[in-house]
Amino acid sequence: MTERVFDSATSGPIVLGISLPVGSIRVQVLDSLTTARVVLRTDDTTGPAADAVNRARSMQNGQALGIEVPEMPGNVTVQSRRGNRIVQNVSTVYGSVTGVTIVNGRVVSGGTNTMQTVSPIEATVCLPPRSSLAVVSQSADTQLFGYVDRLEFRSVSGDLDADGVRELRANTTSGDIRAGRVSDLVSAQSVSGDIDVDLYDGRAATLGTTSGDVTVQATDRAAGHIGANSVSGDVRISGARHLTVSAHTVSGRVRNR
Repeated sequence: MTERVFDSATSGPIVLGISLPVGSIRVQVLDSLTTARVVLRTDDTTGPAADAVNRARSMQNGQALGIEVPEMPGNVTVQSRRGNRIVQNVSTVYGSVTGVTIVNGRVVSGGTNTMQTVSPIEATVCLPPRSSLAVVSQSADTQLFGYVDRLEFRSVSGDLDADGVRELRANTTSGDIRAGRVSDLVSAQSVSGDIDVDLYDGRAATLGTTSGDVTVQATDRAAGHIGANSVSGDVRISGARHLTVSAHTVSGRVRNR
């Protein structure tokens, strides 16, 4: 196992930015914490994943803390578990991999170049209350337990699952976006992923996906406008009779109750 620990140099709420190309990010907000901590780990002791953890950089400027994990070079397959599924993410491939032979998830032979299967990099984050978070990834799933002030999420195929946030801005290509509660603003865009907001009591929501579904449950405290759009997915909005709603889909169904 390879592990590194990064602690905030200041106490109180922080703005954490973390860049992790492939792996998983688990964030917990704890009322008892006064300083933030980020732990990077992989089961590998050598190889591309271990090297990436060892080469990770931290930068802090006042209450802003940044953690950057570099991409793994070469032809690398990262194998991880997503629920009951085994997920393999392939880094940038150089050259031909025609004729690759895989046995038990490991590349043993093949074409011009072979791929190495490595363990995922896991980031475990602990934040003080009222902190904010920004995540940039290629395919790292992010889970947030607790409530943050602001959350920005950009990914290609990673999923976002957040308990609660005041202001959410999320953009992904094929990942799903789920928020348990949004209390102010939400802007979420996906190409083929689903977008779900379980409890919305904010003042502005813009939600759009191409082939995914959009689901929003508004509360009595919600105000303003909800815009929800999909091309081939369903749009379901509940509890928003007192709001200005703009909901459209081309080949799916729209339900506004």
